[in-house]
Amino acid sequence: MSSWSLNAVEIVMVGDKYLASGFRLVGVETITVEDDEQAAKQVERLVSEGAYKIILITEKVAMKLKPLREDMLRTKRFYPVFVIVPDFGGTLNERQRELRQLVSQAIGVKLKLGD
Repeated sequence: MSSWSLNAVEIVMVGDKYLASGFRLVGVETITVEDDEQAAKQVERLVSEGAYKIILITEKVAMKLKPLREDMLRTKRFYPVFVIVPDFGGTLNERQRELRQLVSQAIGVKLKLGD
């Protein structure tokens, strides 16, 4: 029987102390930051180091990192994968808009869904 652990998957969560503590409770490595700007800098460092396959970030941080994420797609860098989660303020629906845009580009038709 093989054993599986989150650390073997190379996952890290970058966020404030409250959000990070929840992920730490389920075994995810975390990097605690004070604000979104600091989080964006940490994520840029993690991407350049290449030590993680999955990086969990909030929607606000994802918006700050949009140029980096788009550049990774353009250059066909598939890792790390960004998992975007809402913070305690709730969802901003930014990821939903991005996904709608990507699907529209892929199929060549603009999707109109209720907002």
